[in-house]
Amino acid sequence: MGPWWLLIETWAVAKLVRSPLFNRAVHKAYRKINNLPPMEAGNGGGRTGPSTLDHFKEELAVQWKELTWQRRNKR
Repeated sequence: MGPWWLLIETWAVAKLVRSPLFNRAVHKAYRKINNLPPMEAGNGGGRTGPSTLDHFKEELAVQWKELTWQRRNKR
């Protein structure tokens, strides 16, 4: 088999790896093998904790408390 066969095989593998359908199937199999919750909208997209927005709000609250606490000590 000549170099043309390797070129065609490389192209086909690259095309398969970039395919969204192939990636979904791999992720689904990986989650099933490792007993992870499925990534569905009803399941929070696979998330099992607070959202990024919740973390952001909490961090803002902590920083605001530290800022107001520092102002009180200076007076």
